[in-house]
Amino acid sequence: MNKTANAPVAEAANGAKKDDRLARFIEKVTADKESVDLFFDGKITRDELHARGVRFV
Repeated sequence: MNKTANAPVAEAANGAKKDDRLARFIEKVTADKESVDLFFDGKITRDELHARGVRFV
């Protein structure tokens, strides 16, 4: 019979937990949405949008 060992779940090096990754993801999506809204309102250019890391595919 094969027995497998249960390894402890490792945390991120800086002590961040899984919830922190989700919160950062949600913050990034919100910031990207705001940037796109500013672009469509004509307040920023496409180059500024690309500088913020948002590209249309």
